Amino acid sequence: MRATLKKHNIRFRERLAASKVIAILRAEDTEYFADVAQVLYDSGIRVIEAALTTPGALDAIAQMQVELGPDTMVGAGSVRTVSDVDNCASAGVDFLVTPTFSADVLDRAQQYSLPVVCGALTPTEIDAAWRRGAAVVKVFPIGPVGGVEYLRAVRAPLPEIPLVPTGGVALPEVEAYLGAGAFAVAAASPLIGDAVCGRRLDELARRASDLASLAGKFV
Repeated sequence: MRATLKKHNIRFRERLAASKVIAILRAEDTEYFADVAQVLYDSGIRVIEAALTTPGALDAIAQMQVELGPDTMVGAGSVRTVSDVDNCASAGVDFLVTPTFSADVLDRAQQYSLPVVCGALTPTEIDAAWRRGAAVVKVFPIGPVGGVEYLRAVRAPLPEIPLVPTGGVALPEVEAYLGAGAFAVAAASPLIGDAVCGRRLDELARRASDLASLAGKFV
């Protein structure tokens, strides 16, 4: 089981390293998730997270997986409980994203060999998440605690841990985060905007294409 998880974690990191961006979809409903995901795919962003706080997220993930195919990894975000993990595994998601560090959630995900983007903030939490088997560690919320400078400070004693700054990451800051050693970045509203409500998909396409081009410099 651990060997399989290790293989899946390596594969996930390889895919994320080729994209450098996790696009986060969160809304009151999933009506436009598939449309947004197609724009992201066409723009070169191939790792997508749909938050479980959106009703119907698991069904939307399944739809996106079918429509986008194996070139895209679609995972579930806001995973907080063992029951969430069970439901996500049954639905066949590609990976999990948690807002916080939970040993129970990581252990359960390991039973399914599911890669986890584990939320953590302090160096202690980050180290614990990595040691517990996280594929990468989501530093959340990074914006309010110092942004790029906080990332640099955390990476200094923990250089081997792949970190994904999340929460308050403005698009103009992405280059600085990646330049400071972020493994990837995750973006919700700064990238997606109101496209999840079916509005201004053309503007999303422009933002996503610009972000994918910028991130590509760090691949």
